[in-house]
Amino acid sequence: MRALLHSPNRIVALALGIAFAGYGLFSVLADRPLLAALFTVAATTLVVGSLLGIAPARGANIVIGTAWLVLGYAGLFLVGTDFNVVGLTALDEVALFASATVHLAVGLGARRDTATASDAPPTL
Repeated sequence: MRALLHSPNRIVALALGIAFAGYGLFSVLADRPLLAALFTVAATTLVVGSLLGIAPARGANIVIGTAWLVLGYAGLFLVGTDFNVVGLTALDEVALFASATVHLAVGLGARRDTATASDAPPTL
């Protein structure tokens, strides 16, 4: 558990994975099954990636962040049309773009190496 808390990639993947599971449940209750399935798959991917290690969590953050960014851009054109088969709303768009920003910022920008045993910064 201690190693889980020392990696931004693992923390973000776990926290947003749990949040997406809740959002998927909310989507089921709102009668939007396709959106619920997307959020449930994303939640599972993120939670499993965070539990497996830094590299899988980083990969999950990048993949899910990219997927949310693509879905968010597509949703800009689909909301309010007959082609909106996923059932996206304006609130979903905000959630997609916000989480894509966090996932990609952490996945592409956070430290990639593992923490040392003493957690001391490297000496110069």
